[in-house]
Amino acid sequence: MRRQGITLLTMFFAVGVAALISFLAAPKAHSATYYQVVDNATSGRFSASSKWISSNYHPRTNYGSNNRVLKRPGSTSTNAKYKIKTPAKASYRVLARWPSDPGYNNRTRFYIKAASGWKAKVVNQRQNGGQWVSLGTYTLDAGDSYRVQVSSKSAGRGYIIADAVKVVKATTSKSTTSTSSAATGSDIVAFARKQIGDPYVYGAAGPDAFDCSGLTQFVYKKVANISLPHSAKSQYSYGRSVSRSELKPGGLIFGNAGGSGIQHVGIYAGKNSSGQPLMIHPGNEQTDVEITPYESWYTVVGYRHLLK
Repeated sequence: MRRQGITLLTMFFAVGVAALISFLAAPKAHSATYYQVVDNATSGRFSASSKWISSNYHPRTNYGSNNRVLKRPGSTSTNAKYKIKTPAKASYRVLARWPSDPGYNNRTRFYIKAASGWKAKVVNQRQNGGQWVSLGTYTLDAGDSYRVQVSSKSAGRGYIIADAVKVVKATTSKSTTSTSSAATGSDIVAFARKQIGDPYVYGAAGPDAFDCSGLTQFVYKKVANISLPHSAKSQYSYGRSVSRSELKPGGLIFGNAGGSGIQHVGIYAGKNSSGQPLMIHPGNEQTDVEITPYESWYTVVGYRHLLK
């Protein structure tokens, strides 16, 4: 009996460890909306031949610690593949990242396995490095399979990169329970995060597409019942000016990226683990609403708080 008890205990322990490992490795369904990120180093979810060499040449703009590089695009198909789990047949936004380098391939082809068949999306990897870039919105079947591929063939020049991809379930269910009297900066940030992955469309103010001032207008109206004009420059007249050291999550950051004056606005979302300040904003036509460090590319004109 003692030996049998030990055997059963060992069996239950092994099953428990296996279940824990499976739980930790499985994609998580987040409370706001389902999304999954697969990096080239995600165990069991990325596949590529030895021709895709590992590189950590761009530590500041890689998604993780490294990426995969195909130095010689060829005629033989050796695509890099990402395994994605989707909980139900539905509409999903698909995004990709790669590091920043002007020598990368200017015509990299991604393939997305939609419910109606494989779809192709060509991107210029010499641009928008270090941020999520939209590959489009597709109806995907439920299941767990290799749904996104980076082609080893290209009509362009330069290295082809496979770094990370993200799949976000498209939804218009973005309700909030906050009220104008109780709204806090944390409420603003939490609701703004729910819009991450929505596409940039010039002149759009929600609920499923935004430009920069359209996002801030939408979030502040929904969360705090504050009506803002649809213009970054005009929004700068609202609230009160604060210094960089006084800025709190939920505050607005006004500035430009290579121009002058107020051309852009984003929502301050605190700092990442490296101490870099983060901003939630829709960047341009090639990016969705995203949360990114901003000090390396953004010229700040001023900060403002709209809440009491």
